[in-house]
Amino acid sequence: MGYRFTMLPGSLLLASLVAPVQAGDWSLGVSGSTLGFGVEAGYSVNDRFGVHVGGYALSFSHDGEEAGINYDGNLDLSNLGAYLDWHPFAGAFRVSAGWFATDNGLDANGKPDPGGTYDIGGVTFTTAEVGNLRATVDLGSSAPFLGAGWVWGRANGGLTWSLDLGILFQDSPDIELTSTGGTMSGQPELQLAIAQEEVELENDVDQFDLYPVATFGVSYRF
Repeated sequence: MGYRFTMLPGSLLLASLVAPVQAGDWSLGVSGSTLGFGVEAGYSVNDRFGVHVGGYALSFSHDGEEAGINYDGNLDLSNLGAYLDWHPFAGAFRVSAGWFATDNGLDANGKPDPGGTYDIGGVTFTTAEVGNLRATVDLGSSAPFLGAGWVWGRANGGLTWSLDLGILFQDSPDIELTSTGGTMSGQPELQLAIAQEEVELENDVDQFDLYPVATFGVSYRF
C-alpha cells in the first residue's frame, strides 16, 4: 500500500511532462495574472518550441504605511510581453524566457498622523509646513522575464489551460517625494528631510525589483 501512495504523485507529474503538445497551430485567449488581466496569442512551431505574446493591465487603490508615513495611493500596472517557450520533454511542461515593455508605478498622497504632523526623514513637520506630500514610484520601462509552467489542451484544437510561474526582473524602484503648498515646501530643511525619506522608502520597497508572476490562462487553439 505504501508504494501506491508514493508512486501516484510521481506518475501524475510524469504524465503532465510527456502529455502531447499541439504543434503548428495558433491560439488566442484571456488570462489573469499578478501583472493584471489581459489577452494572449501564441503559435506552436513544433512539439518543443513555441512563442506567445501577452498584454496585461490592472489599476487599484492601495493604502498603507511606509517608512513611518501613511499613504493613500493608486497602483497602476501595464505590461506587454513576448515569450519564447521551450518544451524540453515535448509535453505540457514548458520553460519560458521573455522581455516586457512595462509601465508599472504607484502614485500616492501622504496623510499626517492623528496629531497633524509628519515624520519625514526623522524630523517632525506640521501639516501646514508640509502642505501636500506626494509620492511617485517608477519601476522602469522594460524588464526580462524567466519562468516555467504547463499548458494542457486537446490534440486537435479547442480549449487549452495554462499555468505559469516566474520572475519579472524590474529596475529598482525610483521614488520621488514632493511637498507643495506648505509654508516650508521650498525650504532646505524640509528638502533635506525629504531626500532622506526617499532613501528610506527605496530601501523598504527594494524587493519589488524581483516581481513574482503567476498567470492562469484559458485559450482556444485553431
